[in-house]
Parts: sequence; structure tokens; C-alpha cells
Amino acid sequence: MRARTLLGGLVMACASLWGCASQDDHQVIPPVVLGMLETAAPTYDDGQMQIYEVFIPVELPLRRATAEEREQRGERIDPYPRAPFHFAADTRVTARYTISNLEDKQHAVELLLDPWNEFVRYVPGITQSDEMTTPNFSGITRTIIVPPMGRVEGIITPDDMVELATDLATAMRLAQAPPAEELAGPVLFNHAFNFQNRSSEPSPVIAPFIPKVIAGLTGFDLGLRSYAPAKVAVEVILDLEDVHGDRIIPQGDDQRRVGRPGNTLTPPAAPARM
Repeated sequence: MRARTLLGGLVMACASLWGCASQDDHQVIPPVVLGMLETAAPTYDDGQMQIYEVFIPVELPLRRATAEEREQRGERIDPYPRAPFHFAADTRVTARYTISNLEDKQHAVELLLDPWNEFVRYVPGITQSDEMTTPNFSGITRTIIVPPMGRVEGIITPDDMVELATDLATAMRLAQAPPAEELAGPVLFNHAFNFQNRSSEPSPVIAPFIPKVIAGLTGFDLGLRSYAPAKVAVEVILDLEDVHGDRIIPQGDDQRRVGRPGNTLTPPAAPARM
């Protein structure tokens, strides 16, 4: 179960994600900050393993389609309930992050991004078996070793974000047309979101499920995960370029934004062994 962040002065979310518009076709969103306290209760605890997680939603400043634009899109396109308005090629999104360790001991932290498009948001969940419990892969999972009282910086490139959108579209296709029994459950979902899998050179088992049309990202859930108590924080700065030319909402025009989708997509549970 995902934890809402409640960290007083340590953790803050940017009060408005629309306050740093520069040009109509380019925006740098103010820093989004998320943190975890060493006193936080685990979000999962089976007596043998504890998982500590915090998440915050991050909406991209993209507008909804007008009624006329939706009509012009025509019939639905597989695997979406209707033709997308936002495509992966319409925007270029770059995320620069800094993870800070606020304790005097080293921590291993996972930086998580779970994608949204205009139809659905991805919630990975966990896979449980008699042998172990394992979190399913997030859209992006980066394990980072942060030194005592140290910082680690990194970048998630526009190509990474396009891959993230592609993986979400693939997951939608998998949910729509479940694979054969030997690949049932979360197996192919995790395969699609594995950082080693790239849609430019997909594995034979994933290739048939990659849609021809890729809906663009409209936001994501930003998360931190640890398997031990930790006092850490991440700051993310997003840079958006409007390739299409009329998708980014200018400052103060958030009434037309796409917003957070109400529907979620979670991999199915692993099939029971006979």
C-alpha cells in the first residue's frame, strides 16, 4: 500500500507545478521534493522483510483535448479506449534528480517513477509466493547507493521517458490480451519495465505486445523505496519541450490540464501452483 508523505519541514511538494513557465513551447517546472523519515512505519512487513516507501503524484502541464479535437481523432486505437490526444513524440521530458542522505550512514535507495498517460496510471504492486515477496518493477527503478550525509545526482533523458511511455502502452496491451499460461501473472509486465528491455530492440516475447501507437506521458508517481529505515530525500526538476507546439499549458491555465487519471493498471497476481 502506498504511503502518503507527511514529513513536516523535511519534505515538501512544490505548491504549484505551473509556476515556472518560460515560453509557450518550453517549461522548467519548479523542484518537486519528496522525502522519507527514519521513523516512518514500513508499508509492507511480513515479519521477515520490511519495505519502506513514499510517493507523490507529479502532473505534467499538458492540456486536455477539446471536444472537437476528440471527434477529429476518430475511432479507438488498440489498446486505448479512444484515440490518444497526447503521443509520446509530442513532448520531450527531461528529469534531473538529486538524492540526499540526511544520516551519517550509507543507504541503498530505489528511485521510482510509475507512469501515467491520459487513460491510466501504473501501480506495480508486489508479487507474493511461498518462497519470497518481491515488488514488481516500477516504470523506472534506479537503485542508488548514497554515502553518509552525501548526495547523488542523475538524469532521466527524453529517450528514457519515451521508453517509459512505450512500456506503459505495452502493459495496457498485456492487460487487454493476456499471454499464454506459462507467462501469466506479472512476468511479462516486469519484463516490459525491466531497464534492460528497450523497445528499439525488444525481446521476442515482448515484441508482439508493443502497440504501434504510443500514448504520451501526462505525469507519474515519484517514489522512494528502502528496505531499512532511512532519512533521505529526492529533488526532481523537470524540463519540458513542446514538440507539437500546442500541448503545454501556460502559467495559470491549469483548468485545462489533463490531470491525474482515475483508472489504475496493476499486474495480475502470479497463478497458483498446482
